[in-house]
Amino acid sequence: MPEAPQSRTDKLGEPRPPAYRVILLAKTGSVIGMVPISVQDDDEAIERAKAMVDGHAVELWDGLRFIEHFPPVD
Repeated sequence: MPEAPQSRTDKLGEPRPPAYRVILLAKTGSVIGMVPISVQDDDEAIERAKAMVDGHAVELWDGLRFIEHFPPVD
């Protein structure tokens, strides 16, 4: 399970909404795509990212915060 979300603030300390994105990775580890997703929390983002695994690895991020890596399913 990922860590609890840290306080989401911008450089000036203002609250910011989550900025979840799924990174699609080739077998070599290189980035082949990035998909922003609109979800409410980490749990929903994790479920959405898991569903995107298909022959390639997937990483889930919220801004600069790494959440989880999902290996490819063959």
